[in-house]
Amino acid sequence: MINASQVTTRSSHAMTRQEKRNRAVNAAIEDICAIMESGASVENLGQAKARLIALAACQDLFTFEDFPLPEDDAMENSYLLHEYDDGSYSLYVNSGAPHQYYAPHDHGDAWAVIAGVQGRERHQLYVRRSEDDPGDGPLIWKGEFVVAQGEAVTMQPDGIHEVNAMDGQPLLHLHLYAKNFVLQGDRWKYDLEKGVAEPFLLDELGSVFDAR
Repeated sequence: MINASQVTTRSSHAMTRQEKRNRAVNAAIEDICAIMESGASVENLGQAKARLIALAACQDLFTFEDFPLPEDDAMENSYLLHEYDDGSYSLYVNSGAPHQYYAPHDHGDAWAVIAGVQGRERHQLYVRRSEDDPGDGPLIWKGEFVVAQGEAVTMQPDGIHEVNAMDGQPLLHLHLYAKNFVLQGDRWKYDLEKGVAEPFLLDELGSVFDAR
């Protein structure tokens, strides 16, 4: 027989939403670490993508209530959910405004996996043009992908993407990087009309909050 004191004790140990989220995040990161141990191959990133999609499907753990949109005219807020002591395997919740747009840019030498929770986001994918390529401009367009609930996109360490919100709706997506924004080092954004590259500074990312 369960007495009243036992019921109270069990109730007091019920997990909060943050505790559930932290447990789910830690389990996903452990799985992805094992997948990526042998490197950022297309196959490994594909498996990591599937695991991050599964995490993003837990929509009750990722809400605008917990991860609010920016209150000013900024394009996004980023909320750090996980990183190891060395800054690796950094997972953020991106809470993006309906007008979110980023010109083509890289993430230093970090691979990335981006999975949708709410809203749709268009990713135009590029790679740098080699010096012996006679084409115009610094980039070669490789394709387009829409990230939405149940979908994700991956980028290898040399990947470049152009990002914009779709449908006039806000975004809530998971962004996993090989290392955090600071450790990504020198990053570049590209003006396709002018054919030039410029430094992509951290203060262009909006606000970053520690939500662990």
